Amino acid sequence: MINNRFGEVADVYHVEAEIPRKVAEGLISSLLPWRETIPDGPILEVGCGTGFLTELLINHFPEKEFIITDGSAQMLNYCERRLSQKGIIGDQNKIRFQLLDADDYTSGHTKYGLVISNFSAHWFKDISISLEEFSKDILPGGLLLCSVPGEHSFEQWYENCLELGLPHTANPLPNVEEVVVKLSTGPLQLDYYENDLYQEFNSSLDFFRHLKKIGSNIPFKNNRLDFKQFKLLTQHWDTKCTEILKVKWHIVYLAAKKDV
Repeated sequence: MINNRFGEVADVYHVEAEIPRKVAEGLISSLLPWRETIPDGPILEVGCGTGFLTELLINHFPEKEFIITDGSAQMLNYCERRLSQKGIIGDQNKIRFQLLDADDYTSGHTKYGLVISNFSAHWFKDISISLEEFSKDILPGGLLLCSVPGEHSFEQWYENCLELGLPHTANPLPNVEEVVVKLSTGPLQLDYYENDLYQEFNSSLDFFRHLKKIGSNIPFKNNRLDFKQFKLLTQHWDTKCTEILKVKWHIVYLAAKKDV
């Protein structure tokens, strides 16, 4: 259902997904200092979406072989078509697009110099298990890089629900410390850093509409507010804002190097 939903909104997502676009730029900036140390294996991108990160990767690493994947066939096709139209995809033998559901991935495939994922892994059933599986196919000295919205995102949403005694219906987001602990049992040298990005909206209703537009309103649990509860939440939230509503995205960048 998640993959289908994102596929349905690919055009809108590419225009409206301001935060994932910024985070892709941050992820590529963190990668560039390591560019000379990446082993010769191909680069695997997990969850390419409309290609925010894909475009940057190909531009910065034109000599590399790429396997670009997504769980949505529509998103994958959108990404490939958009990059083709921009003339970014040159050698078709070096850049392959493949449908891949990260939850179904098992190690034992191609060995990669780099596995990278931008704003996708928080949709995995278990982010630690999936990242561990991908890490098994990283070459010695290779890298795993991942960016996700962390558990401290949308704190204003939680606080307003708490004040009103309403259920907080946001999907749970990764706790980076837990992920790092689980992944630290393997042959990975792990590090992470965090920063907060803020997105402005005219009202809380505009914020919720934005989540719907980009396909991020799919609930993991059946705990939606009814109409009266939702109206109470948005009115309460808006009365506390004298100016533009600023919503916090807590961004986590996870970096791991495979032991040599």
